[in-house]
Amino acid sequence: MGGIPALLPDGSKVPESIGRTAFLLLAGYVLVLPTAGTVALRNLLFFSALLLTLFAAARWRLALRLPFTIPWIVYATVAIASLAYAIDPAYTLGEIKAEIAYGIIATMLAATWLTRPRAVEDLLIVLVAGSVVMALFACRQEVRETLRGLAFDPARHGALHSGAGDYSTYIVVVMPFLFGMLWRYRSARHTVIVLGVVVALNLVGAMITRNRAVFPALLVQVVVLTVLLARADAAWERWRRLLPWIGLFVAAVAGLFAVQMALRIDINPASGPLGQDPRWEIWAVAWENIRANPWFGSGFGRRVFSFLNPAVVQANGQHWHAHNLLLDKGVQMGLPGILAFALLIFAAARGAWLPRDALRRDEAAAMLSAGGVALVIGLLVKNTTDDFFVRDQGYLFWVLMAGIAAALSPLRAGASRSGPVDAGQRP
Repeated sequence: MGGIPALLPDGSKVPESIGRTAFLLLAGYVLVLPTAGTVALRNLLFFSALLLTLFAAARWRLALRLPFTIPWIVYATVAIASLAYAIDPAYTLGEIKAEIAYGIIATMLAATWLTRPRAVEDLLIVLVAGSVVMALFACRQEVRETLRGLAFDPARHGALHSGAGDYSTYIVVVMPFLFGMLWRYRSARHTVIVLGVVVALNLVGAMITRNRAVFPALLVQVVVLTVLLARADAAWERWRRLLPWIGLFVAAVAGLFAVQMALRIDINPASGPLGQDPRWEIWAVAWENIRANPWFGSGFGRRVFSFLNPAVVQANGQHWHAHNLLLDKGVQMGLPGILAFALLIFAAARGAWLPRDALRRDEAAAMLSAGGVALVIGLLVKNTTDDFFVRDQGYLFWVLMAGIAAALSPLRAGASRSGPVDAGQRP
Protein backbone atom coordinates (compact mmCIF):
# COMPACT_ATOMS: atom_id res chain seq x y z
CA MET A 1 0.00 0.00 0.00
CA GLY A 2 3.00 2.29 0.43
CA GLY A 3 3.14 3.15 -3.27
CA ILE A 4 -0.53 4.20 -3.50
CA PRO A 5 -1.03 7.95 -3.05
CA ALA A 6 -3.22 8.99 -0.13
CA LEU A 7 -5.67 11.84 -0.65
CA LEU A 8 -5.52 13.88 2.56
CA PRO A 9 -7.49 17.09 2.04
CA ASP A 10 -6.35 20.15 3.95
CA GLY A 11 -8.13 20.67 7.27
CA SER A 12 -9.39 17.08 7.59
CA LYS A 13 -8.28 14.29 9.89
CA VAL A 14 -8.84 11.53 7.35
CA PRO A 15 -6.58 8.49 8.02
CA GLU A 16 -4.10 7.51 5.31
CA SER A 17 -5.91 4.23 4.68
CA ILE A 18 -9.11 6.14 3.86
CA GLY A 19 -7.13 8.58 1.70
CA ARG A 20 -5.63 5.70 -0.26
CA THR A 21 -9.04 4.11 -0.70
CA ALA A 22 -10.40 7.41 -2.01
CA PHE A 23 -7.56 7.64 -4.53
CA LEU A 24 -8.12 4.06 -5.72
CA LEU A 25 -11.84 4.71 -6.21
CA LEU A 26 -11.30 7.98 -8.11
CA ALA A 27 -8.42 6.55 -10.15
CA GLY A 28 -10.43 3.46 -11.02
CA TYR A 29 -13.36 5.65 -12.03
CA VAL A 30 -11.18 7.78 -14.32
CA LEU A 31 -9.59 4.65 -15.80
CA VAL A 32 -12.79 2.75 -16.66
CA LEU A 33 -15.10 5.71 -17.29
CA PRO A 34 -14.41 6.02 -21.06
CA THR A 35 -14.45 2.25 -21.63
CA ALA A 36 -17.49 0.66 -23.24
CA GLY A 37 -19.34 -2.04 -21.34
CA THR A 38 -18.25 -0.91 -17.87
CA VAL A 39 -21.44 0.78 -16.65
CA ALA A 40 -21.84 -1.54 -13.66
CA LEU A 41 -18.19 -1.14 -12.64
CA ARG A 42 -18.12 2.64 -13.04
CA ASN A 43 -21.37 2.94 -11.02
CA LEU A 44 -19.86 0.76 -8.30
CA LEU A 45 -16.77 2.99 -8.13
CA PHE A 46 -18.82 6.19 -8.32
CA PHE A 47 -21.28 5.36 -5.55
CA SER A 48 -18.56 3.77 -3.40
CA ALA A 49 -16.62 7.03 -3.63
CA LEU A 50 -19.76 8.96 -2.73
CA LEU A 51 -20.51 6.80 0.32
CA LEU A 52 -16.87 6.96 1.46
CA THR A 53 -16.93 10.76 1.10
CA LEU A 54 -20.13 11.16 3.11
CA PHE A 55 -18.80 8.80 5.79
CA ALA A 56 -15.50 10.74 5.98
CA ALA A 57 -17.44 14.02 6.22
CA ALA A 58 -19.42 12.69 9.19
CA ARG A 59 -16.57 10.82 10.89
CA TRP A 60 -13.51 13.02 10.28
CA ARG A 61 -15.09 16.37 9.37
CA LEU A 62 -14.03 16.18 5.75
CA ALA A 63 -15.21 19.43 4.16
CA LEU A 64 -17.44 18.87 1.13
CA ARG A 65 -16.52 21.25 -1.70
CA LEU A 66 -18.51 22.17 -4.80
CA PRO A 67 -16.84 24.59 -7.19
CA PHE A 68 -18.96 26.36 -9.83
CA THR A 69 -21.91 26.25 -7.40
CA ILE A 70 -23.92 29.19 -8.77
CA PRO A 71 -23.40 28.22 -12.46
CA TRP A 72 -24.46 24.66 -11.62
CA ILE A 73 -27.62 25.98 -9.91
CA VAL A 74 -28.42 28.23 -12.89
CA TYR A 75 -27.86 25.41 -15.38
CA ALA A 76 -29.97 22.96 -13.36
CA THR A 77 -32.76 25.54 -12.97
CA VAL A 78 -32.92 26.19 -16.73
CA ALA A 79 -32.92 22.44 -17.43
CA ILE A 80 -35.79 21.90 -14.99
CA ALA A 81 -37.67 24.83 -16.54
CA SER A 82 -37.43 23.08 -19.92
CA LEU A 83 -39.86 20.49 -18.51
CA ALA A 84 -42.62 23.05 -19.07
CA TYR A 85 -42.50 22.39 -22.83
CA ALA A 86 -40.68 19.04 -22.84
CA ILE A 87 -41.77 16.83 -25.69
CA ASP A 88 -41.08 13.79 -23.46
CA PRO A 89 -41.01 14.80 -19.75
CA ALA A 90 -39.98 11.34 -18.52
CA TYR A 91 -36.97 11.30 -20.86
CA THR A 92 -35.99 14.84 -19.82
CA LEU A 93 -36.17 13.97 -16.12
CA GLY A 94 -33.91 10.97 -16.72
CA GLU A 95 -31.41 13.12 -18.60
CA ILE A 96 -31.39 15.77 -15.87
CA LYS A 97 -30.53 13.06 -13.36
CA ALA A 98 -27.85 11.47 -15.53
CA GLU A 99 -26.19 14.63 -16.87
CA ILE A 100 -26.70 17.24 -14.15
CA ALA A 101 -27.22 15.43 -10.84
CA TYR A 102 -24.38 12.97 -11.50
CA GLY A 103 -22.25 15.76 -12.95
CA ILE A 104 -22.66 17.78 -9.74
CA ILE A 105 -21.76 14.75 -7.62
CA ALA A 106 -18.67 14.04 -9.75
CA THR A 107 -17.65 17.70 -9.35
CA MET A 108 -18.11 17.50 -5.58
CA LEU A 109 -16.17 14.24 -5.21
CA ALA A 110 -13.16 15.50 -7.15
CA ALA A 111 -13.08 18.92 -5.47
CA THR A 112 -13.43 17.40 -2.00
CA TRP A 113 -10.49 15.02 -2.32
CA LEU A 114 -8.15 16.66 -4.86
CA THR A 115 -7.10 19.74 -2.91
CA ARG A 116 -3.41 19.72 -3.88
CA PRO A 117 -1.68 19.91 -7.29
CA ARG A 118 0.26 16.72 -6.55
CA ALA A 119 -2.99 14.80 -6.03
CA VAL A 120 -4.29 15.92 -9.42
CA GLU A 121 -0.96 15.01 -11.04
CA ASP A 122 -1.23 11.48 -9.60
CA LEU A 123 -4.69 11.17 -11.13
CA LEU A 124 -3.39 12.44 -14.47
CA ILE A 125 -0.80 9.65 -14.52
CA VAL A 126 -3.69 7.19 -14.37
CA LEU A 127 -5.46 9.08 -17.17
CA VAL A 128 -2.34 8.97 -19.36
CA ALA A 129 -1.84 5.25 -18.67
CA GLY A 130 -5.45 4.62 -19.68
CA SER A 131 -4.90 6.48 -22.95
CA VAL A 132 -1.99 4.13 -23.75
CA VAL A 133 -4.22 1.10 -23.27
CA MET A 134 -6.94 2.64 -25.45
CA ALA A 135 -4.48 3.52 -28.22
CA LEU A 136 -2.86 0.07 -28.23
CA PHE A 137 -6.24 -1.65 -28.48
CA ALA A 138 -7.28 0.72 -31.28
CA CYS A 139 -4.06 -0.05 -33.20
CA ARG A 140 -4.53 -3.78 -32.69
CA GLN A 141 -8.10 -3.66 -33.94
CA GLU A 142 -7.20 -1.45 -36.91
CA VAL A 143 -4.42 -3.83 -38.03
CA ARG A 144 -6.59 -6.90 -37.57
CA GLU A 145 -9.55 -5.50 -39.49
CA THR A 146 -7.37 -4.06 -42.26
CA LEU A 147 -5.81 -7.49 -42.79
CA ARG A 148 -9.29 -8.98 -42.97
CA GLY A 149 -10.33 -6.39 -45.56
CA LEU A 150 -13.26 -5.17 -43.47
CA ALA A 151 -14.94 -1.88 -44.34
CA PHE A 152 -14.54 1.05 -42.00
CA ASP A 153 -17.00 1.05 -39.10
CA PRO A 154 -16.72 3.95 -36.62
CA ALA A 155 -18.24 1.94 -33.78
CA ARG A 156 -15.86 -0.96 -34.31
CA HIS A 157 -12.84 1.29 -34.63
CA GLY A 158 -13.61 2.92 -31.30
CA ALA A 159 -11.78 -0.10 -29.83
CA LEU A 160 -12.50 -0.08 -26.09
CA HIS A 161 -14.68 3.02 -26.51
CA SER A 162 -18.32 3.26 -27.49
CA GLY A 163 -17.40 4.66 -30.89
CA ALA A 164 -15.10 6.88 -32.90
CA GLY A 165 -16.68 10.09 -31.64
CA ASP A 166 -16.22 9.14 -28.00
CA TYR A 167 -12.65 7.98 -28.56
CA SER A 168 -11.62 11.11 -30.46
CA THR A 169 -13.18 13.27 -27.73
CA TYR A 170 -11.27 11.31 -25.09
CA ILE A 171 -8.04 12.05 -26.96
CA VAL A 172 -8.83 15.77 -26.81
CA VAL A 173 -9.30 15.39 -23.03
CA VAL A 174 -5.96 13.61 -22.53
CA MET A 175 -3.66 15.52 -24.89
CA PRO A 176 -3.42 18.93 -23.15
CA PHE A 177 -2.11 17.24 -20.02
CA LEU A 178 0.35 15.18 -22.04
CA PHE A 179 1.66 18.40 -23.60
CA GLY A 180 1.75 20.04 -20.19
CA MET A 181 3.74 17.14 -18.73
CA LEU A 182 6.23 17.41 -21.58
CA TRP A 183 6.83 21.01 -20.53
CA ARG A 184 6.85 20.22 -16.82
CA TYR A 185 9.39 17.39 -17.11
CA ARG A 186 11.33 18.89 -20.01
CA SER A 187 14.64 18.38 -18.19
CA ALA A 188 14.08 14.64 -17.62
CA ARG A 189 15.15 13.07 -20.93
CA HIS A 190 13.70 9.59 -20.41
CA THR A 191 10.37 10.97 -19.20
CA VAL A 192 10.17 13.20 -22.27
CA ILE A 193 10.82 10.22 -24.54
CA VAL A 194 8.09 8.17 -22.86
CA LEU A 195 5.60 11.04 -23.04
CA GLY A 196 6.53 11.63 -26.68
CA VAL A 197 5.71 8.01 -27.49
CA VAL A 198 2.35 8.35 -25.72
CA VAL A 199 1.59 11.50 -27.74
CA ALA A 200 2.41 9.60 -30.95
CA LEU A 201 0.17 6.69 -29.91
CA ASN A 202 -2.74 9.06 -29.30
CA LEU A 203 -2.20 10.68 -32.71
CA VAL A 204 -2.36 7.23 -34.31
CA GLY A 205 -5.55 6.60 -32.34
CA ALA A 206 -6.96 9.88 -33.64
CA MET A 207 -6.24 8.78 -37.21
CA ILE A 208 -7.96 5.44 -36.63
CA THR A 209 -11.18 7.18 -35.60
CA ARG A 210 -11.42 8.90 -39.04
CA ASN A 211 -12.68 11.92 -37.09
CA ARG A 212 -11.82 15.29 -38.60
CA ALA A 213 -12.59 17.73 -35.78
CA VAL A 214 -10.06 16.15 -33.43
CA PHE A 215 -7.10 17.70 -35.30
CA PRO A 216 -8.24 21.35 -35.30
CA ALA A 217 -8.99 20.88 -31.59
CA LEU A 218 -5.46 19.59 -30.95
CA LEU A 219 -3.94 22.48 -32.91
CA VAL A 220 -5.88 25.02 -30.85
CA GLN A 221 -4.86 23.27 -27.64
CA VAL A 222 -1.16 23.42 -28.53
CA VAL A 223 -1.39 27.15 -29.26
CA VAL A 224 -3.29 27.83 -26.03
CA LEU A 225 -0.84 25.76 -23.97
CA THR A 226 2.18 27.48 -25.52
CA VAL A 227 0.78 30.94 -24.78
CA LEU A 228 -0.26 30.09 -21.23
CA LEU A 229 2.93 28.25 -20.29
CA ALA A 230 4.96 31.16 -21.66
CA ARG A 231 3.29 33.24 -18.95
CA ALA A 232 4.83 30.91 -16.37
CA ASP A 233 8.24 30.56 -18.04
CA ALA A 234 9.13 33.26 -20.53
CA ALA A 235 12.87 32.48 -20.69
CA TRP A 236 13.74 32.66 -24.40
CA GLU A 237 16.64 30.20 -24.07
CA ARG A 238 14.25 27.47 -22.91
CA TRP A 239 11.56 28.20 -25.49
CA ARG A 240 14.12 28.45 -28.28
CA ARG A 241 14.71 24.71 -27.85
CA LEU A 242 11.01 23.91 -27.55
CA LEU A 243 9.64 25.94 -30.47
CA PRO A 244 11.06 23.69 -33.23
CA TRP A 245 9.33 20.69 -31.62
CA ILE A 246 6.10 22.64 -31.28
CA GLY A 247 6.36 23.63 -34.94
CA LEU A 248 6.99 20.00 -35.91
CA PHE A 249 3.92 18.87 -33.98
CA VAL A 250 1.74 21.57 -35.57
CA ALA A 251 2.96 20.56 -39.03
CA ALA A 252 2.35 16.87 -38.27
CA VAL A 253 -1.19 17.51 -37.02
CA ALA A 254 -1.96 19.71 -40.04
CA GLY A 255 -0.70 16.95 -42.33
CA LEU A 256 -2.75 14.31 -40.51
CA PHE A 257 -5.83 16.51 -40.82
CA ALA A 258 -5.31 16.75 -44.59
CA VAL A 259 -4.93 12.96 -44.81
CA GLN A 260 -8.02 12.46 -42.67
CA MET A 261 -10.04 14.74 -44.95
CA ALA A 262 -8.93 12.73 -47.99
CA LEU A 263 -9.83 9.45 -46.26
CA ARG A 264 -13.29 10.74 -45.38
CA ILE A 265 -13.91 11.75 -48.98
CA ASP A 266 -12.89 8.27 -50.13
CA ILE A 267 -15.18 6.64 -47.55
CA ASN A 268 -18.16 8.91 -48.16
CA PRO A 269 -17.85 10.96 -51.38
CA ALA A 270 -21.29 12.53 -50.81
CA SER A 271 -20.49 14.10 -47.43
CA GLY A 272 -16.70 14.04 -47.25
CA PRO A 273 -16.11 17.57 -48.67
CA LEU A 274 -16.90 20.30 -46.13
CA GLY A 275 -19.14 22.13 -48.59
CA GLN A 276 -21.38 19.05 -48.92
CA ASP A 277 -21.40 18.15 -45.25
CA PRO A 278 -24.99 17.39 -44.10
CA ARG A 279 -24.38 19.30 -40.87
CA TRP A 280 -25.26 22.53 -42.66
CA GLU A 281 -28.80 21.26 -43.11
CA ILE A 282 -28.95 19.81 -39.58
CA TRP A 283 -27.86 23.13 -38.11
CA ALA A 284 -30.51 24.98 -40.12
CA VAL A 285 -33.17 22.63 -38.73
CA ALA A 286 -31.82 23.04 -35.18
CA TRP A 287 -31.92 26.83 -35.49
CA GLU A 288 -35.55 26.65 -36.62
CA ASN A 289 -36.29 24.49 -33.55
CA ILE A 290 -34.74 27.17 -31.33
CA ARG A 291 -36.71 29.94 -33.04
CA ALA A 292 -39.93 27.98 -32.51
CA ASN A 293 -39.40 27.89 -28.71
CA PRO A 294 -36.58 30.27 -27.78
CA TRP A 295 -37.25 30.55 -24.03
CA PHE A 296 -37.79 26.99 -22.83
CA GLY A 297 -36.71 24.69 -25.65
CA SER A 298 -38.28 21.26 -25.97
CA GLY A 299 -36.78 19.44 -23.01
CA PHE A 300 -33.30 18.62 -21.74
CA GLY A 301 -31.52 15.70 -23.44
CA ARG A 302 -29.77 15.15 -26.79
CA ARG A 303 -32.47 12.91 -28.26
CA VAL A 304 -35.00 15.72 -28.12
CA PHE A 305 -33.78 16.78 -31.57
CA SER A 306 -34.84 13.39 -32.97
CA PHE A 307 -38.25 13.67 -31.26
CA LEU A 308 -38.79 17.06 -32.92
CA ASN A 309 -37.44 16.09 -36.34
CA PRO A 310 -38.28 12.45 -37.11
CA ALA A 311 -37.94 13.03 -40.86
CA VAL A 312 -34.31 14.11 -40.45
CA VAL A 313 -33.50 10.96 -38.47
CA GLN A 314 -35.38 8.79 -40.94
CA ALA A 315 -33.22 10.16 -43.76
CA ASN A 316 -30.03 9.37 -41.81
CA GLY A 317 -29.96 7.52 -38.50
CA GLN A 318 -26.81 9.35 -37.38
CA HIS A 319 -28.58 12.72 -37.48
CA TRP A 320 -30.48 12.25 -34.21
CA HIS A 321 -29.06 15.37 -32.56
CA ALA A 322 -27.90 18.79 -33.73
CA HIS A 323 -24.19 17.88 -34.11
CA ASN A 324 -23.18 21.10 -32.38
CA LEU A 325 -22.86 21.47 -28.62
CA LEU A 326 -24.42 24.93 -28.30
CA LEU A 327 -27.18 24.29 -30.84
CA ASP A 328 -28.07 21.10 -28.97
CA LYS A 329 -28.42 23.11 -25.75
CA GLY A 330 -30.59 25.63 -27.60
CA VAL A 331 -32.91 22.95 -28.99
CA GLN A 332 -33.22 21.47 -25.49
CA MET A 333 -33.46 24.63 -23.33
CA GLY A 334 -33.76 27.60 -25.67
CA LEU A 335 -31.51 30.64 -25.55
CA PRO A 336 -31.37 30.58 -21.71
CA GLY A 337 -29.93 27.08 -21.97
CA ILE A 338 -27.13 28.25 -24.25
CA LEU A 339 -26.31 31.11 -21.85
CA ALA A 340 -26.50 28.89 -18.76
CA PHE A 341 -24.20 26.31 -20.31
CA ALA A 342 -21.79 29.03 -21.43
CA LEU A 343 -21.74 30.39 -17.87
CA LEU A 344 -20.95 26.94 -16.48
CA ILE A 345 -18.15 26.32 -18.97
CA PHE A 346 -16.71 29.80 -18.34
CA ALA A 347 -16.72 29.05 -14.60
CA ALA A 348 -14.78 25.84 -15.25
CA ALA A 349 -12.16 27.72 -17.27
CA ARG A 350 -11.99 30.46 -14.64
CA GLY A 351 -11.40 27.81 -11.97
CA ALA A 352 -8.24 26.77 -13.82
CA TRP A 353 -6.96 30.32 -14.33
CA LEU A 354 -4.07 31.60 -12.20
CA PRO A 355 -2.33 34.98 -12.01
CA ARG A 356 1.13 35.08 -13.56
CA ASP A 357 3.02 35.32 -10.27
CA ALA A 358 1.26 32.18 -8.95
CA LEU A 359 2.18 30.35 -12.16
CA ARG A 360 5.84 31.26 -11.78
CA ARG A 361 5.99 30.04 -8.19
CA ASP A 362 4.69 26.52 -8.89
CA GLU A 363 5.33 24.58 -12.14
CA ALA A 364 2.85 21.85 -11.22
CA ALA A 365 0.15 24.48 -10.80
CA ALA A 366 1.19 26.14 -14.06
CA MET A 367 0.83 22.85 -15.92
CA LEU A 368 -2.61 22.16 -14.41
CA SER A 369 -3.81 25.70 -15.08
CA ALA A 370 -2.73 25.71 -18.73
CA GLY A 371 -3.99 22.17 -19.26
CA GLY A 372 -7.40 22.97 -17.77
CA VAL A 373 -7.94 26.07 -19.90
CA ALA A 374 -6.73 24.21 -23.02
CA LEU A 375 -9.09 21.33 -22.21
CA VAL A 376 -12.10 23.67 -22.09
CA ILE A 377 -11.20 25.38 -25.36
CA GLY A 378 -10.27 22.12 -27.10
CA LEU A 379 -13.56 20.45 -26.18
CA LEU A 380 -15.53 23.45 -27.41
CA VAL A 381 -13.71 23.28 -30.76
CA LYS A 382 -14.12 19.50 -30.96
CA ASN A 383 -17.85 19.71 -30.26
CA THR A 384 -18.51 22.43 -32.81
CA THR A 385 -19.33 19.73 -35.37
CA ASP A 386 -20.69 17.14 -32.94
CA ASP A 387 -21.85 16.76 -29.34
CA PHE A 388 -20.01 14.27 -27.18
CA PHE A 389 -20.10 16.38 -24.01
CA VAL A 390 -22.35 13.80 -22.36
CA ARG A 391 -22.16 10.83 -19.99
CA ASP A 392 -18.60 9.46 -19.65
CA GLN A 393 -16.88 12.36 -21.44
CA GLY A 394 -18.87 14.89 -19.40
CA TYR A 395 -18.15 13.15 -16.08
CA LEU A 396 -14.45 12.90 -16.93
CA PHE A 397 -14.36 16.61 -17.77
CA TRP A 398 -15.96 17.59 -14.46
CA VAL A 399 -13.68 15.35 -12.39
CA LEU A 400 -10.60 16.91 -13.98
CA MET A 401 -11.80 20.52 -13.94
CA ALA A 402 -13.14 20.32 -10.39
CA GLY A 403 -9.89 18.76 -9.16
CA ILE A 404 -7.86 21.48 -10.88
CA ALA A 405 -10.08 24.25 -9.48
CA ALA A 406 -9.85 22.87 -5.93
CA ALA A 407 -6.08 22.30 -6.10
CA LEU A 408 -5.39 25.79 -7.47
CA SER A 409 -7.81 27.64 -5.19
CA PRO A 410 -5.28 28.25 -2.35
CA LEU A 411 -2.70 29.56 -4.84
CA ARG A 412 -5.28 31.88 -6.38
CA ALA A 413 -6.33 33.15 -2.95
CA GLY A 414 -2.70 33.62 -1.90
CA ALA A 415 -1.92 35.57 -5.06
CA SER A 416 -4.90 37.84 -4.42
CA ARG A 417 -3.77 38.57 -0.85
CA SER A 418 -0.13 39.15 -1.73
CA GLY A 419 -0.85 41.26 -4.82
CA PRO A 420 1.37 41.41 -7.91
CA VAL A 421 4.99 40.39 -7.59
CA ASP A 422 7.53 43.07 -8.34
CA ALA A 423 9.51 42.32 -11.48
CA GLY A 424 12.74 42.50 -9.58
CA GLN A 425 11.58 39.80 -7.18
CA ARG A 426 10.63 37.27 -9.84
CA PRO A 427 13.00 34.37 -10.36
